Amino acid sequence: MKILVVDDHAAFRRSLAEFLRSQAGIELVGEAANGKEAVEQTAELHPDLVLMDVSMPTMGGYDATRIIKNQHPATRVIMLSSHVGEVYRTAARESEADGYIEKTSMKTELRQLLDDGARYQMAI
Repeated sequence: MKILVVDDHAAFRRSLAEFLRSQAGIELVGEAANGKEAVEQTAELHPDLVLMDVSMPTMGGYDATRIIKNQHPATRVIMLSSHVGEVYRTAARESEADGYIEKTSMKTELRQLLDDGARYQMAI
């Protein structure tokens, strides 16, 4: 599975990238610091999965997700956020995200997503 990581916090991005590199069957194809870079890199790198932060400068995760899903409908986008609450999940659904993971429970949910691959249907 080819993955693109998108988050404006470099330390978080590095930590997530390190975790992903340690997983069998995962190829980290790129990292982006905002939604604009995510859209550009998705077009260039064709990831199977984009792990997308919600709140970023330049272009936020919801807007970037809408564009990616419109231009590359087969690419799965999972929103990652420290925001907790139904309003954020609703916004993720409206942006056509394939899932929403709160960063507080990310380790468990992300591991299940990676283990199950395309079969995993995340509640959003």
